[in-house]
Amino acid sequence: MSFDANQPFNDLPLLPPGVQLETVPVLKQAIATSRELAELKGAGNLIPNQKILLTGIVLQEARLSSEIENIVTTNDELYQASADDLFSASGHTKEVLRYQQALWEGFETLRERPLGTNLFIELVEIIKWQQMGIRCLPGTRLTGNDGNIVYTPPEGRYGYANCWRIWSALSMMRMTAWTRLSDWP
Repeated sequence: MSFDANQPFNDLPLLPPGVQLETVPVLKQAIATSRELAELKGAGNLIPNQKILLTGIVLQEARLSSEIENIVTTNDELYQASADDLFSASGHTKEVLRYQQALWEGFETLRERPLGTNLFIELVEIIKWQQMGIRCLPGTRLTGNDGNIVYTPPEGRYGYANCWRIWSALSMMRMTAWTRLSDWP
């Protein structure tokens, strides 16, 4: 099936992809990345409270990721809402701050249990600040700023049939990263 932004994309390929991923260039980059992470960990140990450094990074990730869904706020609004009264912030600012909270919650939870559907639902509930579940009703469409549909996600449970393979791959990546950052805050 060719891609049509107006139709549910139910032909997602299975993971892992049918290509060799462990090529010489990929493995060389993995070694270089491992060295960089070790240096970062060493430099991070010089900071008394590493969470201060990470909070800014996570907040920017939350802001930029939220823009994809047309939830736009400014750095000034975010930092003011973080420091002052959250309840006076705009709805978009509150949602971005909840996204930041969900990132931290997910990070902490992965220390105790693996990725899974329930964790994803819990994190979405933090972001949306309401009870959620797996979307089973058809009709979701992602639109751009101009109102044109740019993507229609898989409908029903089809989109979740491949999740265990994704979770397995992510768990392996997490375990690899965890060996490098095991005492990260």
